[in-house]
Amino acid sequence: MKYLQIDNSVAVTAFGGPQDPNVWPNLIEVEDDDPRYLALIAPSEPNKTALAALTRDNLMAVAVEAMTPLLLSLQLGDATTEETASAKAWQAYVRALKLIDLTVEPTAWPEQPQ
Repeated sequence: MKYLQIDNSVAVTAFGGPQDPNVWPNLIEVEDDDPRYLALIAPSEPNKTALAALTRDNLMAVAVEAMTPLLLSLQLGDATTEETASAKAWQAYVRALKLIDLTVEPTAWPEQPQ
């Protein structure tokens, strides 16, 4: 016997025993072979496009962090030749990240500048 919390006709939480209905509203008692319970505990296929988007966003955050001091030096006019080249490499990297088709597997990630 299991206890499921139901929200919009979908099981969202499962318990092995009864719970306080004031804390856990919408609990129903079901058998172990109830399809709603089985659907809740069944492993689901990950959304690969969403995972790729999350990876891209994390790589973009790394790039922005790396570029910030370089772009500041460029704006102030005191960037070295190495800083200028590095800023261009990071900008090209960001542009390449934005152009990736996240629906294609495997995702072809651009190489991160050094």
